[in-house]
Amino acid sequence: MLIGNTLKLRAAFPLLVVAFAGICPVAAMQMGSGAALTSPSSGPITVSGVVVNATNGIPISRALVRINDRAMLTDHLGRFEFTQFTPPSSAVLEVQKPGYYFGQETGSSMPLRADQMAQPVVARLYPEALITGTLTTQDGTPLPQIFVSALRRSYNDSGSQWLPVKNSMTNSHGEFRLAVPPGDYRITSTPFARLRGNSQMALPISYPSPGVSETADSLHMSSGTEQRLELHATVSPSHTVKVMLDTSPERGFPMLLARSSNGAVFPVNVTRGGGPEGMQIGLPSGTFTLLATLNRRDGVEYGEATVTVGEDNNSEVALHLAPVAPIPIQVVVDGDTTSDKTPPGPQQLGLWMENVQRAAYPTGSTFSMPVMNGNQGAVFRLTPGTYRFNARNSGSWYVKSITCGTSNLLQQDLTVSAGGAGSVPIIVTVSNQTGGLQGLVRQKGSPVSGWVYAVPSGQSAVPVYSIHSGTDGSFNLSSLPPGSYDVVAFESRHSADYRAPNALAQFNTYVRQVTITSGNKAMLDLESVPDTELHP
Repeated sequence: MLIGNTLKLRAAFPLLVVAFAGICPVAAMQMGSGAALTSPSSGPITVSGVVVNATNGIPISRALVRINDRAMLTDHLGRFEFTQFTPPSSAVLEVQKPGYYFGQETGSSMPLRADQMAQPVVARLYPEALITGTLTTQDGTPLPQIFVSALRRSYNDSGSQWLPVKNSMTNSHGEFRLAVPPGDYRITSTPFARLRGNSQMALPISYPSPGVSETADSLHMSSGTEQRLELHATVSPSHTVKVMLDTSPERGFPMLLARSSNGAVFPVNVTRGGGPEGMQIGLPSGTFTLLATLNRRDGVEYGEATVTVGEDNNSEVALHLAPVAPIPIQVVVDGDTTSDKTPPGPQQLGLWMENVQRAAYPTGSTFSMPVMNGNQGAVFRLTPGTYRFNARNSGSWYVKSITCGTSNLLQQDLTVSAGGAGSVPIIVTVSNQTGGLQGLVRQKGSPVSGWVYAVPSGQSAVPVYSIHSGTDGSFNLSSLPPGSYDVVAFESRHSADYRAPNALAQFNTYVRQVTITSGNKAMLDLESVPDTELHP
């Protein structure tokens, strides 16, 4: 719970006092947008450039610049120069400076070709953002030696999950300090942390609290800003709960999650105890639902049990694990397809299911991939929950529709209940009747390399199609499903939830609309979003 906070802009050149000594964030080097490409020399060349503060353009002195095995510090004007450098076919350029990051990444490097090394390069570093605060009990007593983490949502081809960017242990006054790249964060504490010297535990906190809106569920930190939080955790006596399994310990112990009465889901620590089939966990007073998952070579077992933890320290709960019924996956070819080529299987299509309920909480992986199940072929093994269907771009084929019974899984989520599913297959209809998109990426009128993202406007199994344009700015997206798209280009790779309706709202002036038809290739030129607008 937050009862007070302050927001202030840090100086353009903050004091370089880093909480974690020795950590020097790494920044990728980028070509100046106005530079023209030149052919690489056959002999030694001079690689030169400048390191600047991305928020104000001021040169940064004494930044450590590396190119392969050579390194140097920038001068008082932020300049660097490597003379007599024999360029290989490619090289890696990096720059390090305490108190700075490259965009939203904690560490990045960028390969450069020989022709790119023959022109001046510009490295744009972003001053770190700083999250500070105190963690106390509800009455204001400091909570020392508890880990506080800054988590950031990561989106990639394998789903999304909350990843820790920075951790800090509270000191004797309950204070913490988290220096992070600019971005959107959730602040959490160690789940059910035991307090030293007594039998009490601090219940986990999450700020902002998970809700419906992903934007409202995150703390936005701009480059060079500082936010102070006053967080309060509930402290409760820790009670031992005996968990009895109806399975042999040789089959392994399951992973346990606890769901509290407010819906929050957290991992719990498990120790052996309570007999050969027993486990022991520590929980505070209250009512919890234990969610147990046991992954085995021949399948997945799952069980749930509700336990009310009292003050008598004699709580016990029995957990019954049952096999998760596999959901068959059938791939069929659309009737309009004329090719006689063999269609891809579920693995080639990159099908996966994301648990949308778990996705709101930092409980690790939230997605499930198809697995082979003997003569049954590819199946999903889904524990109870609500799932969203996704796919990756798969060459010339795309998912045209996907159904499970009467449910259209491109429009609806799939709900799996305990003991349910398994009998009704998931039908995936594929087609290779596609079109294409090609064009040119520019910045301030000059062709540049960049990342192009085509976001389907209608229902689609693939949230976004992306490609990196060439050094001449040209791009060619082939095998796009027919339909309407919002298309945008960024100077650097841009990770986002492209299914969100407002994913591109702040870049409206750069977004172009295009309609793709089967058998045709549309033409579109784009002005790329500069890095300075990505991380204000």
